[in-house]
Amino acid sequence: MSSTVIRLTNQNKCAFNLKISAIDGSLHEIKSDEGIVSFVIAGAVNFTFYEKKLNYVNSVIETKLCNDKGEEIMRRLEYELANKTEADVILMDRKFSMDKKLGMKIPKNSIGIIKDFDRGNINITDEPPWITFDKEDEELYAGYFKITNWIFKYETNLGNLDLLACLIYNLSLDPIPEALGYNYPLFLADKLVKYYRDKYAKVLDFTNNKELSRYRDFRRIVEHVRRFV
Repeated sequence: MSSTVIRLTNQNKCAFNLKISAIDGSLHEIKSDEGIVSFVIAGAVNFTFYEKKLNYVNSVIETKLCNDKGEEIMRRLEYELANKTEADVILMDRKFSMDKKLGMKIPKNSIGIIKDFDRGNINITDEPPWITFDKEDEELYAGYFKITNWIFKYETNLGNLDLLACLIYNLSLDPIPEALGYNYPLFLADKLVKYYRDKYAKVLDFTNNKELSRYRDFRRIVEHVRRFV
């Protein structure tokens, strides 16, 4: 890989007052007598962002229960939620170039951050933090960034690359270990959807398990769900 490496510093400040929405999805599948049953959830966590201050506004969730495998349904649910948001910038844990080929409508001013990809062909030796810019196609820019220890990939249709660099840098500095160097709003969106997924997963498992008949087992399931309420 050969790209121009841009150094990120504390001077990468965002002068705009932005509404930011981070969107993610999750699912839980069980096998029933009728086949696969999927509980699918998509969630958005909304913030305002000015200079270096990220302020939580609210969160939104949408769910579906369907008699089918949930991966494609989750993809559609995430994009439905993203395309009706009124945020200035949308963050997604998605590979836009692949989803475009699958017929998804990529929301305007979106940044997709990709965690799983082949890092073996990246030969950048510069000290972090840095970001690269490349043209993916007529609509998307793509590149890599490294804020601390890990390299991540991004794809975006955000035309303002200075704003992109500002957001990538400033939204990746939260000291929570799982979020450090990644993206804090997307980290929270991931936690949101997993919270609701886990809240209902045990109930679905229990109602589908014909062998689970002892009261002690029933009580254990109910108490587990109560902890998430």
